[in-house]
Amino acid sequence: MRKFSYLFRATFMGLSTLVVLAGSAVGAQESDGDATIVSQAETFKIEVVTEDMDIPWTMEFLPDGTALVGEREPGALYRLDVKTGQRTAISGLPDMLRDREISSGLFDVRVHPDFARNGWVYLAYGVGNKEGNGLAVDRFKLSDNVLTGGERLFETSPKVAGKWHFGGRMVFSGGYLFLTTGDGYDHSALAQKLDAHAGKILRLHDDGRVPDNNPFVGVAGALPEIWSYGVRNPQGMDVHPETGEIWANEHGPQGGDEINIVQAGRNYGWPVITYGEEYGGGPIGDGIVRKQGMEQPLYYWVPSIAPSGMEFYNGTAFPRWSGNLFVGAMAKTHINRLVIEGDRVMHEERLLADKGWRVRFVEEGPDGYLYFGVDAGMIMRLVPAN
Repeated sequence: MRKFSYLFRATFMGLSTLVVLAGSAVGAQESDGDATIVSQAETFKIEVVTEDMDIPWTMEFLPDGTALVGEREPGALYRLDVKTGQRTAISGLPDMLRDREISSGLFDVRVHPDFARNGWVYLAYGVGNKEGNGLAVDRFKLSDNVLTGGERLFETSPKVAGKWHFGGRMVFSGGYLFLTTGDGYDHSALAQKLDAHAGKILRLHDDGRVPDNNPFVGVAGALPEIWSYGVRNPQGMDVHPETGEIWANEHGPQGGDEINIVQAGRNYGWPVITYGEEYGGGPIGDGIVRKQGMEQPLYYWVPSIAPSGMEFYNGTAFPRWSGNLFVGAMAKTHINRLVIEGDRVMHEERLLADKGWRVRFVEEGPDGYLYFGVDAGMIMRLVPAN
């Protein structure tokens, strides 16, 4: 599969889009705080669904149209009625490493594709302590806002004195559960080591078993859960609605945030190759961006946008966004819209860049609206202006 890099395209288009957003696009008609926003492809309004949360980190819709929403460091989970904004606490959560200093807590919640029949909810969260920590994935039954029958499916190894870079995003695809892991920040070398789970994309069966056809099954010294490796801190992952391929983003250091199509056995290069640099300046390692046997990013950003949760839009409320990829951005405080053709990013637009919101996730609702959570403690949605 061909890979393309867009350093100048991404940077140039980012700047030009910001000019549009700061000018006519967001110079919107405002009426009693109800602004109509004219973007490059759609016209929409923003509705606040719920507020006064800690930092909403993850959101997953249930078949009845309500959603599960999680807060990271508090390690809290709620059922959210998106029509009324009412939140109801979910009880029965496991013990987890809740620590704001190292940014550990509840990282993701996903429901099984056959949830209506089996009631399974999957949680990815931090475990251990400051001196030795990692990720765990458990599954539970959800009934009447209570989690029961907790079952440990997976736990990373080895534990490290990690911080900030836990990864912890999950998706289901093709009957498998995919999980991202971060490099633990001070342990970037582990991303290249096949005897450690850090800095990887992992693939499991829905019950935690290792698939027999994972690429490193039977390889001496390699952990069999590994699907691909050489990643830094992937906080967004989704399944392409047409190809079924797994797409993931990851944080670069200072610059070099990436989007990749995650393929079996591939090495995505961190920390050997990167388009970023050390915080404060200076090269990472040898300061190279290419090396034999390591993948080039499908798309990357310089400077960093700090990508978070991401979502392919497949709804009908915004027909001109169909097939677009939406990525939350924290450092550049916007929702990043990418127009995709095959395995190429053709265009980028930065939505809501004037709001100053650090966007933590983007999630399509069953109503076709685009929901997103921000550090300011709000979950909002984009709805058609008409």
